[in-house]
Amino acid sequence: MNKDRFYMKIKRNISLLLVICMTGIGSAQKKKDLILKVAELETDLQTTKSDLSSSKQEAARYKGEMEAVNIQLDELKATNASLLENLTNFTELSNKKTDNIGKSLETLRTKEKQLKMINDALTRTDSVTLDLLTSFKNVLGTDAKTGLNNGAVTIILENTFLFNEVDKNFAVVERALPVLEKIARVLKQQPNLKILVETNSNALEFKELKLTDNWDLSALQAASVVRVLTNTYAISPERMQAIGKSEFGFDGIETTTKIRVQPPYDSFYKTIKEMMK
Repeated sequence: MNKDRFYMKIKRNISLLLVICMTGIGSAQKKKDLILKVAELETDLQTTKSDLSSSKQEAARYKGEMEAVNIQLDELKATNASLLENLTNFTELSNKKTDNIGKSLETLRTKEKQLKMINDALTRTDSVTLDLLTSFKNVLGTDAKTGLNNGAVTIILENTFLFNEVDKNFAVVERALPVLEKIARVLKQQPNLKILVETNSNALEFKELKLTDNWDLSALQAASVVRVLTNTYAISPERMQAIGKSEFGFDGIETTTKIRVQPPYDSFYKTIKEMMK
C-alpha cells in the first residue's frame, strides 16, 4: 500500500511540474519554488522508502510468526490425533475390563449359588443324621451304645448279647430280638437309608462248627442279624449288607456287631455331580 501511494504521489508531482513548466517557468521565484518542491519530493521519497522497508520487515516477521504458528498447529493436530487414538484404545480396554468384570461377577454368583446348594444339601443330610441318632438314643436307651462314626449313625451290640456262646453260635438268640425290633422300628422311619451290619469274632477253635476260621464265623453272625431284621421285622433286604470282619476288624479283643446306618450321601453326591456338569 505504501509503494502504490508513493508512485501516485510521484505521478501527481510530475504532472504538477509539467503544468508549472507549461505556464512559463522563467522567474527566479518560480525556480526557487520548483527547487523546494523537488527537495520536498525527495524527502517524501526517502520517507516512503523507509516506510516500505519497515513494511517488508514487518511482513517478514509476520511470515515467520505464521510459519511458527503453522508448525505449532501441526504439532497440536498430531498430539490431538495421538490423544484420540489413546482414548480409543483406553475405551476398548475399559470395555474389555468391564466385560471381564461382568463375567467374573457372573461366575462368582454361579459359584455362590452352587456353594449354597451344597451347604443346603449338607444341612439336610446332617439334619437327617441328627434326627436318626436322636431317635435311636430315645428308643434304645441303655440297651445299646449309639453314636456317630465316620458320618454314619452306629449302634454297637455285644456279641455275647446277640449270640451267647460267641465262639460256637452264629444264630441270634431269643433275648436279643426285642432290641433288634426297636432298631427295626427306627429304620422303617428312614426307608431310603442304607444299612451295614459288621461283625467281628475271635474264636480259637472250629472243630464243632465245621468252619475254617473267624472270617467264616463273623460273616455268618453278621448274616444272622441281617436275616432277623429282614425276615422278622420286614426291613428291605436291598437296604442291607452283611460283612464279616474276622478277628482283624475292630480294636481290642471284644467281639461286637455294629449296625451302621449311612446318611443319604448318595443324593448329596448326585446333587454335586449335577452341579458340576
